[in-house]
Amino acid sequence: MNWGLITSLILNVVFLIILFGQSKKINILREENQKPLPNENNDELIAVASAKLKTLGDVKTIKYLRGEKGMSMVDAKRLVDTLKK
Repeated sequence: MNWGLITSLILNVVFLIILFGQSKKINILREENQKPLPNENNDELIAVASAKLKTLGDVKTIKYLRGEKGMSMVDAKRLVDTLKK
């Protein structure tokens, strides 16, 4: 028997199992990411972001929204860009 071939097949099966497990976890995280934040009111968020934008500027407002409000980079940037118009 060719032990190299058997070892290769076993490793491939293990990697496929890991790949499918990670894929499932990624899908679960994507679904969770689509849910709105539970205790966040949009009007309050807009008011806070507007105040921060006036005092801090674009970049620091985006950092604040990401750090304190748990927003993604894209969502925080979109909000800041919308408020700037």
